[in-house]
Amino acid sequence: MPESNNPLEEVFLAFQVIPRVREGNNFEVVDKAIDVVKNAGVPFQVGAMETTMKGELNHLLDIVKEAQQACYDHGAVEVITNIKIHSKTSQATDTFCTYDRGVTPGNHMFVK
Repeated sequence: MPESNNPLEEVFLAFQVIPRVREGNNFEVVDKAIDVVKNAGVPFQVGAMETTMKGELNHLLDIVKEAQQACYDHGAVEVITNIKIHSKTSQATDTFCTYDRGVTPGNHMFVK
């Protein structure tokens, strides 16, 4: 089967939610956003500053929207969301910015 050349079919999307709550702990609200990712069924990695997921772009953006809503559902009065997207074509495998290089135990789940 030929490899797809659609750069949006499989992307890495990293996002960070910064909720503001009037009462309570905003870290507990962030945990609710992370729960959305954990339940989404996509490869992911939670880091200190952001969560990275792998999958189809529109599906991942829907997960981000659900994560934002989870923040509101758990007390946020506003949410800042930062998103980074890495996409590539099949011709990009020999470029500097591929994730096929430098595989470590921490990022092995993102590499086939």
